[in-house]
Amino acid sequence: MTKFDPATAIQRIDGRDANRGVNPAICDSATFTFPEAHLMTETFHGETEGYFLYSRHWNPSNLALCQRLAAMEGTEMAWVTGSGLAAITSALLHEVCAGDHIVASMTTYGGTFAFMANYLKKFNVSCSFVNMQNLESVKKALAEHPNTKS
Repeated sequence: MTKFDPATAIQRIDGRDANRGVNPAICDSATFTFPEAHLMTETFHGETEGYFLYSRHWNPSNLALCQRLAAMEGTEMAWVTGSGLAAITSALLHEVCAGDHIVASMTTYGGTFAFMANYLKKFNVSCSFVNMQNLESVKKALAEHPNTKS
C-alpha cells in the first residue's frame, strides 16, 4: 500500500482555468448569471451543481481552494470560511439541536467560549466547561447531562 502524500495529491489536481492559466484565477465577481432561469432556482435549492449564486456563499475561487485542501487531506471535499470563529460556529450549529448539551474544555479559545456560553443559549443549547485533564470532571458533566452530544 502506498503511503498518502499530500504534496503528490495536490499536484494531481488540474488547476488550469478556461484560459489555461498556471494559477487559478481569483474570482472578484459577487454575483453570477445562469444560462437558463430554472438553473438559478435549482442552484438555490441545492438541486444542481456547477453554478454559483453569490460570492459570500460560494464562488470559483473558494471551490478551487477547497478542492486543493481536500486533495491535501485525502478527503472528498473541504470547506473554507472567512474566519476561524466562522468555521467553529458553522461546525457547532451543524452538530447541535435545541435541547442538546455540549461539554467543552474550560480553556477553549475565548471567541468560541463566548459563543458557546452566551449565544447558544438562544438556540436552547446548554454548555458545561470543565477541566478536560480531570477525567472525573468530564464524567460528572456527562452524567449530569444525558443530552450531551458526542
